[in-house]
Amino acid sequence: MTARDFASKQLLSLSLSQVHSLGDSTPRAVTWHNLLQRLGLPLPLVLVHDLGLLLSTPAQHLRFGQDQEPLAGQEIAKPYRELLQTLSSAEPLEQIASLHPSDELIAVLLYKLLGPLAPRLPSYSPVAVELPTTELSSTLSPLSPVEQSRELKRLAAFLQGLVAQTVTLTIRVELLDAQAVRLLSMQESGSGLLSRARDDQIDLLELQALLEADELRDTVRFSLDLLPSVLEAQHISGAQSYPTGGYAGLLNRGSLDALLPSELASDDDLFHTRFALSELLYLGRERQVEAPHPLHCVLIDSSPSMRGLRQVFARGLALSLCQRLLRSQLPVQVRFFDGRLHDAIRADRSPRRLLPYLLGFRSGRGRNYARVFRDLLRELSSLCARQKTRVTLYLVTHAECHIPIELVTALRRLAVLHAVFVRPSSSLHLDYLPLLQRYHVISDEALRTESVRKKQALAILQQVDPR
Repeated sequence: MTARDFASKQLLSLSLSQVHSLGDSTPRAVTWHNLLQRLGLPLPLVLVHDLGLLLSTPAQHLRFGQDQEPLAGQEIAKPYRELLQTLSSAEPLEQIASLHPSDELIAVLLYKLLGPLAPRLPSYSPVAVELPTTELSSTLSPLSPVEQSRELKRLAAFLQGLVAQTVTLTIRVELLDAQAVRLLSMQESGSGLLSRARDDQIDLLELQALLEADELRDTVRFSLDLLPSVLEAQHISGAQSYPTGGYAGLLNRGSLDALLPSELASDDDLFHTRFALSELLYLGRERQVEAPHPLHCVLIDSSPSMRGLRQVFARGLALSLCQRLLRSQLPVQVRFFDGRLHDAIRADRSPRRLLPYLLGFRSGRGRNYARVFRDLLRELSSLCARQKTRVTLYLVTHAECHIPIELVTALRRLAVLHAVFVRPSSSLHLDYLPLLQRYHVISDEALRTESVRKKQALAILQQVDPR
């Protein structure tokens, strides 16, 4: 099958569509189709279009049904339309549609709904190519009436199989996590202006892992409790300061307006010769001492000990801490560690990747704190040697994080150290505590009570000084 034939059949499938919005929704449906293709789930464009509209547009802005049904699709039109109307009234879907999620998020939600279901339906075709993002009708090749009839019958059989799975599909819609979509939407709306990289794109696999991790519901809810306080409007003074230092001495380099006046008394030949040899004298201004470049590193323990309520608090706090620093337009680096130090992301350069990375990260490598912080010391030493950097390290871990004191002493010379110890099983006994500038201990009783947990997290965030 050529790409033109495939595009023609996909456009033909839209004749069976039972959901319509106010504007032209075909371009967005093509985008969703191509994203699903990258995830390995080719679907008929009609199904991508209709379910995508249910996920992206509130029901009051949609119209169900068609004025005239194709002859080959008349039998399936009514049950298919009733299925879509049933799904549109589901509470999670209504909440998601009101949030107007991004195209990437809609594609992952469609995969979550239809990924295990669609390949088992009759007439499912695993063969597909990406559709052109330009005007779809311009790429068509004409289909004969026989080919059109055959394709419409195949699509009708596919939709008939989907209608037969109404109960299964309805259950899958009810299991969608609208709170996770809300958190992702808040992250997307707050990160657009912060993005400094052209390649700041959400990784579809990270997004998929996030939405399929059912154990993260508590983390999502805890993050939603904290983020409104972090993302509230900040009033920043518009005053600016400029260096106005005077002259400090004579230099052999400078601009012509800083040329020493007595140099102009020389004859032209001598002046040109001294200029070519860089022997002229210039007035040099006082130079302001350049401050070190700040870098805030958030280091999160993901070892097997950080499970359950510890994981909920650690990741929710880390997300809110990163957002607080980003709102102050500071460079933020985020990374996990367990038995080794995992790759970092720069949240200030790729803010859209922060939430999928934080909540979707998985590990199972035990723990080796000596190796982790020895590698961290090596990286920070190289960073500070190459460029003047003022590092602030935020460590989120538990009470059994035993780091050799000589490593902490060396880190103290390179960075300001803060730590949060979550849910100690007994009193905290770590020999490097006096070397930390500030540390917090979150007790087991605080973690078990939502109001106290939120209060302690906000207290930690308020003590963070972005300066």
